[in-house]
Amino acid sequence: KTPICANFILQSAESNDKVFIVTTIEETKTIIEVQDGVENLLGVLELTIEQGEVIAKILRIGYKEKPIKIKLCTL
Repeated sequence: KTPICANFILQSAESNDKVFIVTTIEETKTIIEVQDGVENLLGVLELTIEQGEVIAKILRIGYKEKPIKIKLCTL
């Protein structure tokens, strides 16, 4: 199946700060990328279902941290 993609801009109410949100929804996972520019990836949130559990995997690529895996809920 073809993934569904959507792009958003999130802007601060009190300043000119903004980030770009790139969302891709596939059959088995959803990926949300946060960028502070067109080419500067700050982090990624990946949502999947593994063995009946909704799992969030957070990658803060811009900060060179190890990925964080969190169980959000059980189905």
